[in-house]
Amino acid sequence: MAAPKRGNLYGAGSPAVEFYDAFHGPGMVPAIEGDVAYYVRRARTARGPVLELACGTGRVTLPVARAGIEVVGLDLSAGMLAIARRKAAAEGMRATFVRGTMTRFSLGRTFRLILIPFRAFQSLLTIREQRACLDCCRRHLAPGGRLILNLFDPRLEFCVHGESEVISRYRAARDPVTGREARLVVRRRVNDALAQILREEWEYTVRDRRGAVLKRGRRRLALRWSYRWEMAHLFELCGFEVESCDSDFRGGKPAYGREQVWVVRRRGRR
Repeated sequence: MAAPKRGNLYGAGSPAVEFYDAFHGPGMVPAIEGDVAYYVRRARTARGPVLELACGTGRVTLPVARAGIEVVGLDLSAGMLAIARRKAAAEGMRATFVRGTMTRFSLGRTFRLILIPFRAFQSLLTIREQRACLDCCRRHLAPGGRLILNLFDPRLEFCVHGESEVISRYRAARDPVTGREARLVVRRRVNDALAQILREEWEYTVRDRRGAVLKRGRRRLALRWSYRWEMAHLFELCGFEVESCDSDFRGGKPAYGREQVWVVRRRGRR
């Protein structure tokens, strides 16, 4: 049995990477209800190439490609990109995947639409990182191009400083090919209310098809929460105009404790 490892939840060797599609596949709770269909609709109306940041295994990128839209997916995880490329090749789809960080990418071209789904923007833990990402996005948007990103709207009872109640959607998932099962459980959550950062410790166990333990260990996840007015000012500072902020992917009005679905437009000609 492999020795326990501690590192980023989506880092190399983590079951969260290997089993990502199993956790979000048929019969499992969707990442966020309706988000993929929403992004595909927006990609169709963008009438131009699409860039997805933190694309992972292609949960959004590949449906956009299936719709016949030129799309580029960027992610830091080599493991997740390898899975995305295999899936694209198996379906004969034309999708480009690039390894890079969302705060320092330079692709030498512009896009009509940039997507940052599933709260990936919240992995940026400082204002400097957030601004660097938005500056990169603005440089890569064609005039009039749009950026769409999704965050959770913070619920104050879960943002109290110090030890906090654990919130976990992950339980167990099985790889249909290998028969192996992975279980992910959040064991601890600590909030830094001044920095607006939550840190969680996740415990994982991987078993073979007969139930024997193959490996177990712990991984860490850190996210920064942001409030609506904070984001609105950040967009303005970085050269964007806000078009809308919904509470879901059906156009719901802003609502406390639900989602923040931002659509912003690149401002100016440069």
